[in-house]
Order: sequence, then C-alpha cells, then structure tokens
Amino acid sequence: MSVELSEKLKALRQERGMTQEQVAAKLYVSRTAVSKWETGGGSPNLDSLQALARLFEVSVDELLSGEDLIVLARNERRSSVRDSGLLAFGLLDLLATLFAFLPLYAVREDSFVRMATLVDYGFSVDFRLPFVLMAVALAATAIVGALEVAMAIFRVRPAARGVSFVGFAVQVVAVVVLTATMQPYATTLMFSLLVAKAVVGYRMLRS
Repeated sequence: MSVELSEKLKALRQERGMTQEQVAAKLYVSRTAVSKWETGGGSPNLDSLQALARLFEVSVDELLSGEDLIVLARNERRSSVRDSGLLAFGLLDLLATLFAFLPLYAVREDSFVRMATLVDYGFSVDFRLPFVLMAVALAATAIVGALEVAMAIFRVRPAARGVSFVGFAVQVVAVVVLTATMQPYATTLMFSLLVAKAVVGYRMLRS
C-alpha cells in the first residue's frame, strides 16, 4: 500500500473522531489490520477498501488512483487463484485416504489373484515392508492434503508454495512405492491424481 493511502486513511479516521478499534468494529476486521493499513505495513483488500470508502463517505477513487486499483485487483485475483489451487491440491491429496478402503491391491491365493483393501493386503503379507511402505506413502499424502485444505481455508499464504511442492513430492513417492510393490490399479489411480494436480498447477502459473 502506498504511503499516500496510509496517510489518507489515518486523516479520514481522525477527522471523524474515530479510533482504530471503532473502524475495525465497523469493518469486522482486527485493530491490528487497521493499524497496519495506517502505517503502510499492510493493505486492505478490495472488499475492505470499498467498506472504508462507505464508512468515510468518499469514493474509492479518492483513496486510490486508477493504476493502484488495477494493481490491487490483479493481486487479489492472483491470491484468489492461489487459494483455489491450494484447495484443489488438498482435496486431490485427501482422495488418497480412499486408497485404504478400496479393493485396489492384488492378493495371491493359490492359483488366482483377488483384489483386496489395504488392510486385507497387509494381512496377506503379514504387514511386512511392502505394506508399511504403501501405508506410510498414503498416510503422508493424506496428511499433506489436510494441511493444504486448512491453509487454503484460513488463507495461510506465506508457506503455501512450499507445502504444495511437498505435496507433489510425496505423491511422486507414493506413485513410485505403488509401482515398486506391483499394484497396477492403485498406481494408475495415484498417477491420475498427480496428473490432475499438474494441470491445476499449470493453470495457476498461467494466471
């Protein structure tokens, strides 16, 4: 936010004899947010900017120039796209929890092979290393997915990119593990989720 805007907000508030707490209450934001706007340490989003204009009975153009408004709108759109993308990543990762309950794993019984759930597969191999690797890979994918969804909902943006990369890496590992343990159905589905994430990520980069 420009210094000019921060000064305007402070001046308008003082002209109307309002405290930062009162402004915050009117806009349903924290007093800390208002303080940051007035000191240049943060910037209001478009909704808050419009609310400020109504509160102080001025036009948005009086608070920000046309060029600044375009920049703010562009940044808002990018943030919205990132939040939506992170949410999509999280939901795709959370689908990995279904892998534990679907009959995707081949279990050999005498002369034939039947499809079983992950737990049934675990019993068939006495919960040895192949089962442990798959269970850890799926659990890690689901945990990262839950974290991505939470970050998207609460708009925790600073670490979003790093968590997204971790999510990609964990899912790649899951594909490798499922391939190494010779589980074609589970591998195909996990790879499909990875491709879907790549498509979402590509669209995010283009935006």
